[in-house]
Amino acid sequence: RHFASRNCLGAMAQIKLKWNKEEFDVTIEEGSSVEVFKTQVWTLTSVPVDRQKYIGFPGGILKDSDDLMAKVNKLKPGSKITLMGTPEGKELKAPEEKTVFEEDLSPEEKARILKEKKVEIPPAGIKNLGNTCYMNATLQCLHHVPDLKEAISGYQPPAAEARDIDAVLTAQLRTVNSQLTSTTDSIVPMQFVMALRQRFPRFAEMQNGAYMQQDADECLRGLLTSLSGTLKGSSEASNRVDELFGYRLKSSLKCLECDEEPPQDSEELSRVVMCHLGTQTEPVSHITQGVQLSLKEHIEKNSPVLGRNAQYEKTSALESLPPYLIVQFARFGYKGANDWAGTAAGKVKLTRKCAFTHTFDIFDCASEDLKKKLSVGRLKKKEKEDAELERMKKALDKSSTDDVEMKPAEDAEAAAVGVEELDTGYYQLVGIISHKGRTADGGHYVGWTLHKKADGKDLKDDMWVLFDDDDVSFVSWKDMTGMGTDLCGGKADTQIAYINIYKKVTVTADAGQALGASEDKDVKMESASGY
Repeated sequence: RHFASRNCLGAMAQIKLKWNKEEFDVTIEEGSSVEVFKTQVWTLTSVPVDRQKYIGFPGGILKDSDDLMAKVNKLKPGSKITLMGTPEGKELKAPEEKTVFEEDLSPEEKARILKEKKVEIPPAGIKNLGNTCYMNATLQCLHHVPDLKEAISGYQPPAAEARDIDAVLTAQLRTVNSQLTSTTDSIVPMQFVMALRQRFPRFAEMQNGAYMQQDADECLRGLLTSLSGTLKGSSEASNRVDELFGYRLKSSLKCLECDEEPPQDSEELSRVVMCHLGTQTEPVSHITQGVQLSLKEHIEKNSPVLGRNAQYEKTSALESLPPYLIVQFARFGYKGANDWAGTAAGKVKLTRKCAFTHTFDIFDCASEDLKKKLSVGRLKKKEKEDAELERMKKALDKSSTDDVEMKPAEDAEAAAVGVEELDTGYYQLVGIISHKGRTADGGHYVGWTLHKKADGKDLKDDMWVLFDDDDVSFVSWKDMTGMGTDLCGGKADTQIAYINIYKKVTVTADAGQALGASEDKDVKMESASGY
């Protein structure tokens, strides 16, 4: 507030006080103290005495011990005094909700808030604990298999006295899955690593005082072996691992040197399909070709009819399809020592290109009996796709005159009776473990998992998540198979797919419906639970 002027009337003086946008005429009697003056101002402005600060009085700050009238008499005509202070009832109030800064949040609280606000953030990563990238990539891919994650989350270990190392490893994996789900920060699975190295001593091998790089395929197979003994299946005789990844492989062994020897037929349960890469003179160019090549091999064994070793041909075919199909590319081989070249024996990496896409058709690798079953599902799938195209065509034809709501086949009226699920032989790629480097004993592993499928509108390309230890980011399918990085191979010093994980695609139709007699409402395409 400013004292605008001074008007001395005998034993009285009048000054102008400015406060905010208001001005007041304040009369000061001869002999008035500073305290009395401040009390007058308080009655005019509601600014308490202890909050009043004045600018414009001669001599600087107005003190309670100053001679008020002497200061007023020194004011020049037209001068103003400013009052600074907050009135009662206008004080700053503490916020009703306490302000919490992001850096003060725990990773779990941050993840919960971001999830509630539907903020798109990358999932949690895993710290590298000394050449453990092979393990981190494997854990991330398995963690993003919903059915397996559910089984691990529901695992209850036995009592301490009955607990073996597989039970300990599974319990630690359950903890890892829980941590990856509940936080946005990278986790440090030290207890799991210790259990893994105890269960599989190979992963504890050291060289020059540091843990050695290991094979992601051996880690994957080892974990599935342990989990198959701890995760119970839908029946007493089954386990959850084989229910999700296991398939029956039918084989026939025929002697090539003796037609009189009958073929030997056998059937076994497997969890991984191999994809051979051919030779330098006859390379494999596509994943289907590589899998077919792995299902036919020549071996030498004793012939009971000939009484000597003979050449045999073993041909195999899939007799059943698992919900999740694991395909391993035969990227690593053994190369013997070469004294002339001065090279030692060891594992070598095959970097030649083997093309694959986000879908995989395994029909040509199935047995004849399975092919008959798949043909039914494939026809249903084709009928469904044709019906959807016809629906879209009709909608477009009418769009110029009518408002037409285009509904996908999934929204069609559901059948009143039960439905049956039919295999098609098609699989959707949902996870990749890749390796960068020239040897199996070195290099670097990362994991990739499918995040969102392209919808042709907001998302033009499939969106994936790249797990590079604790560095996690989103990446499009085009960037995974482009010029810089091509997971199909061909470049030695970039990431190349080593293990692909696929999810089965099925169709549903009315139970007992005749082949080729379905209507739109009777067919529904879906994945085998999950994505």
